[in-house]
Amino acid sequence: MSYKTVFSKTDTQINILEQIRIAFESTANVAATIHGQRKIHQGAFGRRTSLFPSEKCCGAIPLESRLELAHAISLEQDPNILNYRSQALKILLLNEQYCFPDFLVQTKQGNYEIHEVKPSVASLSIDDLNRFAILSDLLHSIDIIFKIIDHTDLPNESEISQLLFWYQRGHRFKWNNVEINYAIDQLTLKEFNNSAQVYKALESIGLRQELADYLFFHQRIKISPVKQEISEAY
Repeated sequence: MSYKTVFSKTDTQINILEQIRIAFESTANVAATIHGQRKIHQGAFGRRTSLFPSEKCCGAIPLESRLELAHAISLEQDPNILNYRSQALKILLLNEQYCFPDFLVQTKQGNYEIHEVKPSVASLSIDDLNRFAILSDLLHSIDIIFKIIDHTDLPNESEISQLLFWYQRGHRFKWNNVEINYAIDQLTLKEFNNSAQVYKALESIGLRQELADYLFFHQRIKISPVKQEISEAY
């Protein structure tokens, strides 16, 4: 069923665009958290909720699963993503049924995207597929891309742990472009087998080892092994 056959789309389009404007104008509360339209209660029974302290969003983003955490990390890494929010929109679909998409995303090109995070796209029910088809049609009518993200697109558990380690250490300090570019120039002159070698190399040229964690997280430099164990220096 096409969305256009059911609703007065103009009112709905305006409502969504206004919600987007409000979402990206919203700032963190006194607890440094940015809540969406649907508040995620931390520590809810049966859910692996968390708060991701996003540098891009200037506040902690509430998440209700490890998959959502993995996606937030990916958005934070992606150089094409400017900003994002969780549970930011309340969208009317059919018969007074509303949906709260997992992520609202703003790209550096000025485009908006809606991301829904699911364990497996292949395992979605017919009802879910129909609901997402209606949502996709609606968003497409106002030039917003809709994506379903599943576990195959996201870091696994061990990768999440490593990325969080790099993120937390790498963002302890503010790095300027001179430091970043100088570190990259020096580190790309040779290959390294582990993070300890990179830390030592940076310290030898007068830079903090945490800068390496920043560069690892943002994929500006890499080490030779495919899998890197979490450093004991944490």
